[in-house]
Amino acid sequence: MHRVLVYRRKFLPRSETFIYEQLLGHRQVKPVVLTRQRPFNRKQFPYSPVYVRKRMTGLSTWMKRKKIKCVHARFGPAGLEMLPHARSAKLPLITSFHGFDATKRVRGNPGYRRLLKRLFRKGKAFTVVSNHMKKRLIRLGCSSKKITLIRSGIDLRKFPMLPARPVTNGEYRLLSVGRLTEKKGMDTLIKAFSHVHKTHPGAKLIIVGDGDQKKRLRRLIKKYKLGKKVVLKGALPHLEVQQELSKCHLFVIACKTARNGDQEGIPNVLMEAMASGRPVISTFHSGIPELVEDKQTGYLVPERSPTKLARMINHVLSEQDEWEEITLRAREKVEKNHDINKQRAKLEELYLRVMKK
Repeated sequence: MHRVLVYRRKFLPRSETFIYEQLLGHRQVKPVVLTRQRPFNRKQFPYSPVYVRKRMTGLSTWMKRKKIKCVHARFGPAGLEMLPHARSAKLPLITSFHGFDATKRVRGNPGYRRLLKRLFRKGKAFTVVSNHMKKRLIRLGCSSKKITLIRSGIDLRKFPMLPARPVTNGEYRLLSVGRLTEKKGMDTLIKAFSHVHKTHPGAKLIIVGDGDQKKRLRRLIKKYKLGKKVVLKGALPHLEVQQELSKCHLFVIACKTARNGDQEGIPNVLMEAMASGRPVISTFHSGIPELVEDKQTGYLVPERSPTKLARMINHVLSEQDEWEEITLRAREKVEKNHDINKQRAKLEELYLRVMKK
């Protein structure tokens, strides 16, 4: 088994299931993880081996001793960090870009942007989660020949197609899941829901996640007098998120470009909702339209438009006869493009290719 060093500075935030899933199930390579601090969320991510090195001095010698054949850095800044060590050890370096590292960080830090040019020149290969992200890397100076599209994937066995949930007395249950940060657009969703609530007074909005916008969202809930109708559940373990999906009628996430330029890749939770047979509403943002095709596999509205989002939610709630066809197509789309086994195989193929070169 060829040993690949996967470097993630923090191993592993709860939201990064996509990184964990791509460590598992390889046939010809064995990923070993390197991190800079004590691993956390170990119950959610029980992986071994995980090596902790607070300092990187002597890393190239250590990698030779551990018989590492390839280095895989997760996120652009990690690629810059690992570049000198990979070169010193004469090992190929793959860097995966996921979102902020090709958007917010580039816009807010000209020095980082300049350093990326060197990474693109010296790095062996780069992965992106969407064609939208691929175009961004090319604009930043990366050769298209070096870029491999490896979409985020989910374990479809964990997200079986669920039967449609009956609606009683107009008590629709809407669900949104994501960190409470600006780019997730939870404020847009709450404003939209204040309009939806007038048409559908029995509807309820459940928001799962935690983050720096929590106080602001609480103020909005109070302002629009939505106290019992909008519930902030906080962060939940993955199993409980699956339970929330099974209980909801409609999944909504209103992603937007943050003021500092930060953008999404494609939220995994959209794939999970689509695989589970729940109609989804999202925005024309980043790579999302590559997954959610408007009125084909879900519904899309412009970013930052509570009025249009409210109108779309009302439309979808009143047109339940559309749900079956839309959700079947959505499930097919996820099976075709976002099955973790298919995407993992692409990654393993890339590992073997760069090691061979």
